[in-house]
Amino acid sequence: MADKLELLSEKTNAHSRFIRSVAFSPDGTKIVSGSSDKTIKVWDSDKLELLSEKTNAHRDWITSVAFSPDGTKIVSGSIDGTIKVWDSDKLELLSEKMLSEKTNTYRDIIRSVAFSPDGTKIVSGSDDGTIKVWDSDKLELLSEKTNAHHHYVRSVAFSPDGTKIVSGSDDKTIKVWDMVKWSRKDHLIFNDTTQRFVLLLLWLNKYSMKFPDDVLDLLIEACLQSR
Repeated sequence: MADKLELLSEKTNAHSRFIRSVAFSPDGTKIVSGSSDKTIKVWDSDKLELLSEKTNAHRDWITSVAFSPDGTKIVSGSIDGTIKVWDSDKLELLSEKMLSEKTNTYRDIIRSVAFSPDGTKIVSGSDDGTIKVWDSDKLELLSEKTNAHHHYVRSVAFSPDGTKIVSGSDDKTIKVWDMVKWSRKDHLIFNDTTQRFVLLLLWLNKYSMKFPDDVLDLLIEACLQSR
């Protein structure tokens, strides 16, 4: 029988609008949150006391936030089409990248961002079905896969060894990619009578799920939501 979840701490009205993304720091002492109120906040993980915040971090909703593996940086993605990297202590902007010079174009909405295990790269997924890999320092584009999915890419993550990327989409598929060649290793398709989409993917080390080719040792934890 699964252990019951016990509430350890709670922060009401943490943001003025929807909280769209949260993540622990690697050492577990901090939590970062990103919200539709365009604000990024960093919290003490024990008592949820506010440590720092950045108002108007983006021009529109913040859809995704994540700590770097060493905990010194935070990456954020937004529906304004920008990716930004911040110093995690003072939330000072270190670098930023706009996907397109055009504003208010739905195709450039960033849905998910994540650091590679060594912290040198950032992967992003966007509404145009594209997955892109960036240098984490200057946010220079290293590689991309256009038409990776037929719908919004809601979630992306690196494998623990940094050689593969997993992506989840509104097209009901989870796909695993070779990061260098962008060849698809395997994929799952959710077939049911209701419309569902993949919201969240996590790559966990201590569990495993075997794909047909027995190449991958991973667990994809997919959060499915009915429309």
